[in-house]
Amino acid sequence: MAIQNPGVRTKVAERSIDLVLRETAAKLVCVAVEHKTIMTAHGKARKNRYGDIIAYCNHMHNHRKECIAGAIVVVNTSPLYENPDSFAKGLSRPRFKMGKVVADTVRIFAQIPLRELPDEPNDQPEALAVIVMNYDGANPARLEGHLPEQNQICYETFIARITRLYAERFSPRQ
Repeated sequence: MAIQNPGVRTKVAERSIDLVLRETAAKLVCVAVEHKTIMTAHGKARKNRYGDIIAYCNHMHNHRKECIAGAIVVVNTSPLYENPDSFAKGLSRPRFKMGKVVADTVRIFAQIPLRELPDEPNDQPEALAVIVMNYDGANPARLEGHLPEQNQICYETFIARITRLYAERFSPRQ
C-alpha cells in the first residue's frame, strides 16, 4: 500500500517520510522515497541536503534493514529565484557562475555510494535521482540538462534500481 507522508517508527524515533510502500499487515516499509530541493545558496544547501539523505537512510534502515531507501534531489539553476520567506525578501546575492555551482552540486550527489545489499552501511540510499531545473519563482519550471541514462543518478536508473531491488528483496521466491 502506498502512503504519502506517513510517520515511520524505529525503536527510538518517528519520522515523516514523503512516500512509502509498505506491507499492510506488518506495517513495515518496503520502499521509501524522500524528496529534497536545493533552490538557492547551493554551497550551504547541498551540504545540508546530503546530511538529510544520510539521516533519512539511517532512519529507514533502522526501521527495516531490507527497506529500499530512495531519494530525489531537485537542483534549481535559476539565479533569479528568490526565497519566498520573509527573512529573504530583497536580499542581494553575490554573482557566481551558476553552471559551475550546479555541476559541483550534481557531482557531490553522483558520488554517494548506493547500497546494494541490506547488510551494507545504513547511511547509504539504494537509489538516488538528481533532477536539474530552472525555476525563477514566477514562471513555470523547465527541466535543464538531462543526465545520461548510464549515470547512476538519472531518474530512469533510479526507477530501475528500485524495481530490481524490490523484486529481489520482496517478491516470493520461486
